Amino acid sequence: MEKCYRNSRPLLATAHALGFGIYRQRGLVQIFDQDALWTDVGYVVEEGELAGGRQVTLARTPETSPEFLESHSSVDDLIQFHKFEGSEEQTTWLVQAIQNDIREQELRPEDIVVINPSPLTTQKEVGPARQQLFAIDINSELAGVSTSADIFSKAGCVTFTGIFRAKGNEAGMVYIMNAQDCVSGWDKTATALNRNRLFTAITRSKAWVRILGIGPSMDLLMQEWNTLKQNEYKLRFPYPTDEEKKLLRVINKEMQGRGRGRRKAVRAQRDQLLQAVEKGEVDVDQLILELENLKRTSGKK
Repeated sequence: MEKCYRNSRPLLATAHALGFGIYRQRGLVQIFDQDALWTDVGYVVEEGELAGGRQVTLARTPETSPEFLESHSSVDDLIQFHKFEGSEEQTTWLVQAIQNDIREQELRPEDIVVINPSPLTTQKEVGPARQQLFAIDINSELAGVSTSADIFSKAGCVTFTGIFRAKGNEAGMVYIMNAQDCVSGWDKTATALNRNRLFTAITRSKAWVRILGIGPSMDLLMQEWNTLKQNEYKLRFPYPTDEEKKLLRVINKEMQGRGRGRRKAVRAQRDQLLQAVEKGEVDVDQLILELENLKRTSGKK
C-alpha cells in the first residue's frame, strides 16, 4: 500500500531494512521481483536509480508516511532495540516495561502485544513473563491457547502471541521477544522467512515497538539498525543486477499454473502445522522423531 497511516516512517523503514537485509554485512536477503514495487509501497528514489549495479537511495515522504506519529513522539521513543545476556534478563526487563506502560504511562493492558517470532517456542518462552505479570496483578492471555481460536485480545489483558496469530492484528505498543532468532537461518530461504517474521512483527505496531534479543546475533541486528539510523531511516544500497537477483530469494515472484497452486497448498499446510504446535496441539519432540524416521525410511528407497 503506497500510503501507510498505521506505521510511522522510521518504523516502516526499519521493518523493510531488516526484512530485506539492506544493511546486512553479508548483503541482501531478498528483493522485490518487480522494481516498481518499491514505489508502489510508498518509497521515492531520492538519489541514484533502480538499476542493477547502481547505488540507490530510497526514502519515505510525508505523503506516503504521514508525520502525525513522529510529531507526537520522538523517533527514539517510537522504536527501540534492547540486547540482553540471557532469557531471564530479557523477561525481567519486559515485565518491568509492561508494568511501567500500564501504571505510569496509562496504557490499557489490551493496548500491549508481546510477539515471539518462532512458532515452535512461543508457549515455553512467554511462560515466565506471564507468571511474573500475574504475580503483580497484571493479567495476560496467550492468543489462541488461553483464548478461543477466534479471539486475539481481551479487555484488561496483555496479549502474548506467536507470529502467525499476530498477522492481521495490531496494537499501540508491541514488544518483540527473541528477535535474534530472525537474523539468519540454516539456508537462504530460511533466512528470508525469518526476516519476514521480523517484518510482520514490527509492522503490528500502531505507535511504539520494542525489539528485544539475546547474544551475538542481536548485536548483528542492532548494527543494521544503527546503520539505518545513521542514514536517517533511508534505504541506501547498491541495487542488485539480474544475476544477483537470481541468487536471492525473490519475493512476489509469479509462479505459473499447477506449480503455483501446489506450492501455495504446501505453504498453507506448513502454516497450519506450526500454528498447531504453537497452540500445544502437536508435540514438537514427537514430530521431530517422526520426521527423522521418515527421512531415514525415504533414504532407504
